Parts: sequence; C-alpha cells; structure tokens
Amino acid sequence: MTTDIHKELEAEYTRFIDFGGLLDKKMRKYIIQYLQNKFDSDRYAIPDLSDKYYNYFKKALDDIFLIEGLAEVINQNATIKKRVILDTIYWLKQSYKKIRAKHPYDDEEMRLGSWSVTPTKAFVQRWTALPTYLSGLYRRDELDTSFFQSKFDGLIKSKSLDTISTDDQSQIELIFTDLLTQWDALLYAKILEFQLGKFDEEKEDYVDFLSNKVEEYNKLRDLVEPFSEYFGWDMSRKLWQKTSFDLIERYTEFLKDEDSIRELADLLGSMREAEIELEEELLEKTIVRQEWVSDETMRAEIVGTDTSNRLSEMLSSEASMLSDEDSEVYFLKKYADSKLLTFRYEDRKLVKSEDHYMEVNSRIKQKEKGPFIICVDTSESMEGLPEKIAKVMTLGVLKMAMHQKRRAYLINFSTGVKTLDLYNIAESIDEIAAFLQMSFFGGTDATLALYEALRQLESENYEDADILMVSDFIMYKLGDDVQAQIKHYQVNKNTQFHALAIGKQANTDVLHYFDTNWKYDPNHKGIIKAMTEGLKDIGDRG
Repeated sequence: MTTDIHKELEAEYTRFIDFGGLLDKKMRKYIIQYLQNKFDSDRYAIPDLSDKYYNYFKKALDDIFLIEGLAEVINQNATIKKRVILDTIYWLKQSYKKIRAKHPYDDEEMRLGSWSVTPTKAFVQRWTALPTYLSGLYRRDELDTSFFQSKFDGLIKSKSLDTISTDDQSQIELIFTDLLTQWDALLYAKILEFQLGKFDEEKEDYVDFLSNKVEEYNKLRDLVEPFSEYFGWDMSRKLWQKTSFDLIERYTEFLKDEDSIRELADLLGSMREAEIELEEELLEKTIVRQEWVSDETMRAEIVGTDTSNRLSEMLSSEASMLSDEDSEVYFLKKYADSKLLTFRYEDRKLVKSEDHYMEVNSRIKQKEKGPFIICVDTSESMEGLPEKIAKVMTLGVLKMAMHQKRRAYLINFSTGVKTLDLYNIAESIDEIAAFLQMSFFGGTDATLALYEALRQLESENYEDADILMVSDFIMYKLGDDVQAQIKHYQVNKNTQFHALAIGKQANTDVLHYFDTNWKYDPNHKGIIKAMTEGLKDIGDRG
C-alpha cells in the first residue's frame, strides 16, 4: 500500500473514531482496531470484548472479508483495498444510523423516558397505570408486574405523598427505580434484537454488492487481459494499479457484450500467433554444413586394440585359451568381465549439421517513422464479422504504433465521425476499451472521415502520418475535392494511403485512390497471416 493511501486511511480511521456516530468512541476504536487487524495482523491485536454489539460487528466484518475472491483482488490492488475499507466504514456508519432512526418500540421507549423523569409525587398519584401497561407487554417470567403492584399497593394505596412516611417514600423510590431498570433492560434487548436483525439485512445487501463488484471486476479483467497481452501491457503493475471498482461503472456496456468481446479476443489471438510465425519466417536463417567425422562402429580399418567381449573381433591369442581346460576357465572370466583383447576398427562418415542464427541486415536509415491516422468504418453494413476484423486490424496498427513509439489518431465514421487521439497508447486502456465496445450503425460516408484525416495532416502532430482506412468500401465515389487533396499529399508529401477492404462488394473506383489495397475474404484461410504481413508492410514503409 502506498504512503499516500496509508495516510488517507489513517485520517479516515481517526474521523470515524472521533465522529463516527456508531455506539460510543471506545467501541468505535475497537471496531477500527479489528478492521486494521484484517490487513496488518502483526501491528494490530484483536480486542477481546464480550459486548454484544462489538461481537456482532466483528462477525459482520468477518463475513464481508470472507467474500470469495475479495482478498485476492484487494491484495493485488492498493487502490481497491482503500476503496473497500472506506466503503465498509461508510456502510457501518450509514447502516447504524438507518437502523437507529426508527424501530417498532418508539412508543414504549417514549413512555419509559416519560416515567423516568416522573417526580415521586406524580408517581404516587398515578402509579397504578404503570403495572397495568407493563403487564400487557411482558410475560410474568420476563417481568413480574404483580410483585411491584403489591409492593406499591402496600406502601401507597390511596394515600397522598404528604401522608406517607419518609421511610416509605424512600422505599417507594427504590422499588420504582428497580422497576424502571428491569423495564429498560427488557426494552433495550428488544430494540437490540430488532436492530441486529435489520443490520443483518443491511450486511447481506452490502455483501451482495461487494460480491457482485468482485465478480464484475474479475470478469472485466479476464475480458481485457487478452488485449493487454497482445499490446504487452502489464495488467498487475501499470494499467490497473490505480483503478478501483469505480472503473466497472464505465464499462457497463463492455461487460454486457461479453460473448462478442471473447470472440474478438480469440481472433486477436490468431493474429498474435500469425505475427510470431511471420517473425520467425522473416528473421530466422539456417546454414547446412557437411563434414567427415570418425565413426568407430564402422569396420573398415584396424587402428589398434582394446578390451571388450566382442568375440568376432578378438585376437587369436585369446582364442588359444580355449584349447586347454585350465585356461578355458580364465577365458570365460575375461569374457564375463569384458576383458578380452579385441581389435579396434574405425572409419569416417559424412555428417550434415545445421546452424540457426538471427540475421540483422544493414540499410540506409530512413526518416523517422510518423504516426498513424486510422479511419474505421462503423456503418451498419460492417456489423458482425467485418466489425471484428476492422477492430482487430485497428488493434494491430495500434500495437505497431505503440512499439514503434508512434502516435495514433482514430476516426470512426458512418454518417458522421468520432475521433480519438491516442497520444500515449501504452496508457490508453480506457479509450481502447471504448473503441472495442463501439456499436456499428448508420450509413457510410467516407468523405467526412478523409476530410478529418486530411485536416490532421495539416497539424504539427500528424503531418507525417500514414493513413489507413478499414471499410467494406460499399460507398459512392469520393468527392472531387477529396480526390485532389489525396493526390496532392501522395505526390508532394509522400503520404501513404492504405486500404483494407472487408468483403467482396468494395467499390474499386474508390480503392483506386489508395497506394496499397488489401482485401479480406472470410473464406480465405490464410487471411490472418496476410493481414499480419500487411501490417508489417505498413511499418516498413513508415
């Protein structure tokens, strides 16, 4: 946990203890200490109290922090840990305030308060109403009202306070105080039982809330992780370290479209595999060599002797031991110990070998690669598979831009345009997630998108940009003004205009104005690899 977060929590702990409004200050201190023990058991001991309220709140905190998956999430993310602790403290205050505000014993509590401040003179005048009222609320085994009634009747009857002796007045006050004490204890127990029951309901709601947040957070992390892996983002250290459960609220639509996002991630995985395969094909080289090496297993030339149990190669002197019974035993022992003197043969054979190495080709340094302007067709005709291909291709360009430290400018177009300037792609997870959950609808007007792209070419940040348009190119011809401007930038600024046509109905008259054209055919099995090669071509031409 960072120092700033630790200080913020310590300040909140102090505010809660001093002004929390929950029970008394001493009890609030014990509750905070128990909460702190959850995260730093070596520093904070668990208070040992028999108070019913304390034990209940302790159990409630146990239930909260036993939520499946919560411990893992808060241990990985300091900001989420802070958010959960602050939310839990707020929940404690608000829940207690809510259950204290109203309960079904308001009238009885008001009557108890009224009787508690009743002077002895007034009590003597109307004491008979109290036992009668209490007998209707409590059973005899809970509160023996007949005992108090007989005591008061013996001391008061119909007397006025002036006619009652001082000793009897003292006795009346003692009995009256005892009755109020027992009544207060019974009423407090009823109120406590009701409040804890309501608190249970509040706790269950809060546990459900946190459980849903953990589930949604993990789901969101799982959905975004394939894209993070593709870009080379570190989900645990960079992009999500400063996020909290508030992040989920921004991705509501993203979470709803879970199946579509997973399909997109699978397609992205295929592209990643194609990139790896393509990289290996382009960079790995193999040299095959042939050379003669000695091989002792080939019998061509005697080069000496050795010891073994190879009978076919033993010397004649060894075989002569078999002619005598005494030496035959010695022969058999040498054979068993592989100690027979045998010829050693040797020959050569031709062996092939392969050397693998990575080749680096030197070339004249080109100008610094400029940024990308990516125009993505988001019209209704692109809905479905074309939408996924468009998004994957765009992500491929964004990844290249990030690795080559190039800026990227996204233009989403149908009947209008929406733009997104990704100044630092490595930290643009929110913007890219928004792009992934973008819906496709409306007609197609590429002219507006190209106008915006051309406008960006006039800016300082994107004057050297490459332009890529991803579309089905089911559209009318481009305006004369746009055509002229494209030609101007191609001839005078060496600007590259690339097109990825998705489907088979592209308007070839429009594609004619682009320097490079790729056509995506869903039936072409190698399309992912072809797209990857196309991306590399874009990078090399930058």
